Amino acid sequence: MGNITSRSGASPPPPPPPLAHLYGHRNGVPPPYYHSYPRWYPGGAPPPPPVPVPAQVERHRAVAVSTGVNVKADTLRLIPDEDGRSLLLAFSFEADAPGSITVYFFAQEDDECVLRVTKENLLQPVTVTFKEGQGQEFKQPSGSGIDVSLFEESELTTVGEGGVFPVAFKVELDVSGNQESEGAHEARESKCLVKFAVFVKKDSSAFGVHIVKQILWVNGIRYVLQEIYGIGNTADKNVDEDDSGKMCVICLSEPRDTTILPCRHMCLCRECAQTLRYQTNKCPICRQPAESLLEIEVDSKPIPRQGAW
Repeated sequence: MGNITSRSGASPPPPPPPLAHLYGHRNGVPPPYYHSYPRWYPGGAPPPPPVPVPAQVERHRAVAVSTGVNVKADTLRLIPDEDGRSLLLAFSFEADAPGSITVYFFAQEDDECVLRVTKENLLQPVTVTFKEGQGQEFKQPSGSGIDVSLFEESELTTVGEGGVFPVAFKVELDVSGNQESEGAHEARESKCLVKFAVFVKKDSSAFGVHIVKQILWVNGIRYVLQEIYGIGNTADKNVDEDDSGKMCVICLSEPRDTTILPCRHMCLCRECAQTLRYQTNKCPICRQPAESLLEIEVDSKPIPRQGAW
């Protein structure tokens, strides 16, 4: 049969363009990781909205920062002073060099490893020196504690305006002795850790301490310390290779190397993270919204034994 023409002899209009533009395609080619929804025709139900996905995966190499001191978080506590009213800060720690610990109440970060107390007329900072050694105990000197009855509970249990923390302590290492023995250096090596905390009401009369922020200064560089949940199993070379705790929670066959932020669960491998971010915006562990993904390559090189902050 020949071509069909209209009565006027003109050619029929060209067929309508494909519906690819309705789905965000260009030239009819779907993008990577494209999820094919059923076609939508006028009068029918619209396709489901696209899933919001986290930002592009960032990749960083994790490196160990030699610190030299280990403050045991599970020993951090408040103990009553001799007067029966004030509370003193106490904890266990280990140190590879001598140094000092300074306790602040209602403290604010001011400058490089410098804290400023905002209630200086009531509570003065107190500093205690320590020696190198393992299994040490720190206890704030008697008479330098805080009488919690003088303050509103909200002042003690929350971070105040302008970043005022109810309690903080700073650990500084004196590395000058090691520096002299190893040779002269142009710049003095310095290490300083600051832990900021709030009080936690345990019962009708007792308070505990909860760390909410940690800052590490090493040779003038400021680090904000945040725990990544699951990185310990990945970095531990003594863990059995068949241990499921090291594997991605999706494929169960590749090592975990990608962390979900802001919840900080390191639970995915690189490939599953790339695919999953186009299918959901929730962490598979805690189901919290995922804002971004952070790929971490753990450095497997051994380092000299040092304490961890």
